[in-house]
Amino acid sequence: MAWMYSLMNFWSKHSRIISAVIIVLVAVLAFWLRVQQYLNVVGSGIASVYPEAKLDELDTFFNYWVVSYLDKHGLLSLPTLTNNNPATCIFWFPSCRNIFATELQGHIITIYLLYEAFKPFGVSLYDLMALLPPIFGALATIFIALLVNEVTNSKVASIVSALIYALMFVSREVAGFTVKYTFGLFTAPLVIWLHIRALKYNRYTDFVLAGIATAYAASVWTGAALSFTPIYLSLVIWPLFSYAKPEGELRKGIIGFFIEALIASTVILLMPVYRGSRVIIPLAFYIALLFPIAFYVLKRFVEKKALKIYTWSLAGLTALGIILIILSNIVPGVLEAILKVVPLAGKMLLALGIKVPGLPETVAEYQPLHEIGLIPHMVLTIVVAVLFLIPIAIYNAIRRKDLLLATITLWILLAWYATYNLSYFVDYMRIVTAVTVGMTLGALLTFVSPRMVKFGRFVRFKVSFLQIVTIVLVMAIAFASTYIAYAEKDAYFSSYTMISRAEGFWYPTTVWLETLRFIKENTSTRSLIISWWDYGYWISTIGNRSTVADGATIDSRKIQLLAEFFTSFYNGNATSFNKAIYILPKLGACMVDEVYILIFAHVDVYVNDEAKSVYVAFTAPGGLSFGDMAKFISAITYLGTGKNPLSLPTTTIASIPVPNYYGYYYDLSANDWVVTKSINIGGNTYPINVGLNWNSSKVLNATMPRLYAYAVINVLSKLYPGYQIKIVPWILDYELTSQGMTLVISTNLFDGTFERYGLYATATQVNQSLYNLAFVGISQRAPLSQQGDKAYRVVLIALLKLSEEVHKQICSATQ
Repeated sequence: MAWMYSLMNFWSKHSRIISAVIIVLVAVLAFWLRVQQYLNVVGSGIASVYPEAKLDELDTFFNYWVVSYLDKHGLLSLPTLTNNNPATCIFWFPSCRNIFATELQGHIITIYLLYEAFKPFGVSLYDLMALLPPIFGALATIFIALLVNEVTNSKVASIVSALIYALMFVSREVAGFTVKYTFGLFTAPLVIWLHIRALKYNRYTDFVLAGIATAYAASVWTGAALSFTPIYLSLVIWPLFSYAKPEGELRKGIIGFFIEALIASTVILLMPVYRGSRVIIPLAFYIALLFPIAFYVLKRFVEKKALKIYTWSLAGLTALGIILIILSNIVPGVLEAILKVVPLAGKMLLALGIKVPGLPETVAEYQPLHEIGLIPHMVLTIVVAVLFLIPIAIYNAIRRKDLLLATITLWILLAWYATYNLSYFVDYMRIVTAVTVGMTLGALLTFVSPRMVKFGRFVRFKVSFLQIVTIVLVMAIAFASTYIAYAEKDAYFSSYTMISRAEGFWYPTTVWLETLRFIKENTSTRSLIISWWDYGYWISTIGNRSTVADGATIDSRKIQLLAEFFTSFYNGNATSFNKAIYILPKLGACMVDEVYILIFAHVDVYVNDEAKSVYVAFTAPGGLSFGDMAKFISAITYLGTGKNPLSLPTTTIASIPVPNYYGYYYDLSANDWVVTKSINIGGNTYPINVGLNWNSSKVLNATMPRLYAYAVINVLSKLYPGYQIKIVPWILDYELTSQGMTLVISTNLFDGTFERYGLYATATQVNQSLYNLAFVGISQRAPLSQQGDKAYRVVLIALLKLSEEVHKQICSATQ
């Protein structure tokens, strides 16, 4: 056992430097995994032709535009980016966007300063912004390790927690994903770590550092309020752990907390974006500070009963908060009354489990995660927390007055609850998972230090049965957690930026990049491009043309107006204007020379050579849908009409026997918007597929499906001369087989049932003369089956120009 003694002795002497080296290597691993997307885009050759393809997501391009503007006009030009500056009219036309008042400045200034530092060395802004997320991911890995070590004093737990986070797939840390959330992720463990240090040592310097970090975090991401939760919580529960301390120490702690809050809140309140409902974030620091102050006062006047009064008051306030959340969801008017007193923003309400109607209901990342399905690391977090961390935290709180572990545990539970209610926080939850595992391992490892007895050259270790069980638990948790994290790493190697894979296409494609370049080079600078709001940033920044709305969602009424335009009745006759046409002036059409409509979606194609027919569908079953036509069903129709098409009553069209399953039937039902396919098994109805109802005048005459169908039929008619093009609800279909629900090309359905009941559209039904097809971007073909070119999918982007004659008629009629 002498070797074990020597090893333990070596570790005790050099553990700090060894663990530091390992954690740095883990951070390098985190960077290497996260940079794969950049290497993929560059290695494919796409970036050499389209350097903008190095950037990911949508908001990233807005940040690129603002930083480019500052690079050209200087940092002091940032306050001039208001809606009075013509340059901002490229966003949210015609009102233009007040960027200075509606955008956080911290992340913009950070990117700008870094670019100015590296630009002399030949680093492009595209490359810098592409590499920042992996760098931030590496920093987050280090800060997680520091946080775990600060609370548990365990180097091993710190290394494991860092490794788990390094291996996890964090979408907002992949190369090119330079958005506010990305900054929020790397600042989260930093803010919490520095605040924990301040709690631990009660030193003014630590409170100052914590305040500076908190202020910076608030300047880069409004979602950082979730990272401030440990600060608020620690102030609230601090008296429960500090009641026996001298008054001088309590007073020093309150002053320290005030310094931290003052630094953070001062910076936050200087930023215009925090005015209005978001003012609750800085005010919450002072509200939380009132709790230890109240306890300090209680202790001075009713010393013996102070703790009891404070504890019961805290329990009452907690119960009241839970009751108000429940009432907000079930009693009309309660939420409105609360918001008059406490101005909570939409994401805060959703995170608390309070439903917010309207636009949030249509945004995918604002949906409750529990309705989509919990992901593995969410399950891992709650299992480890419930079985191990919470009991240990309660034990340490009672026996050891451990405020730090109690604070972190409460933060973990609240972060889990927020993510359960709001899928937006899934990436943030990966930090929470790594910290949960690290805290649990660190707490368990305090029970396993063996007692060592040395007799001259002989060393004897005494290990109890409890210690053996604990070691087994530690190893089981560490290996299971690392395995779950390791399973996610492969996602990095196959990933491409959103703009180079057309937001969900199976292969990298330049279809979006080609379309945007066409817009930039072949349309008037006084053009307006009307699209669904998601792609506004791409069109404004890369296409350099004005758009109506974008990912900022700063004006939900404008987005609703867009939805009304795309769903409004449209008969395709230039001599008979209708609501869709008359909405155009409200979108600024009469203030520009040219108006274009851009629609993007996938197109599934099946070619029947014998029947000389080409069947086309715009939606796919289940989670395979993406693009505007899927959003038309899930979001646009709801916002434009006030009714969710998936919730409207349907009429059964046909019942189709399930092959090889006696007594089972597929029911084909429809309403004014959609056709659905479902199956009844054991008395329960399961929806299988959904598509647009092409037998409905509402679908045929709604602007978005009408124009897109028109564009697609025009393109395919040229590819397949002499064939009849038929738009059907879907081509890919789920069918029940011996292997379960299997994805198939249901030729019998669209060759028979769809035609029998008129659930298809042809060129005659979707023809129109108000818009001309200006450009069509089309991707390579992705086979849908072994039939090759007979069944495939493409991404198609249609750019349609409003007829000059119609444009003049509309604008002359409104003058």
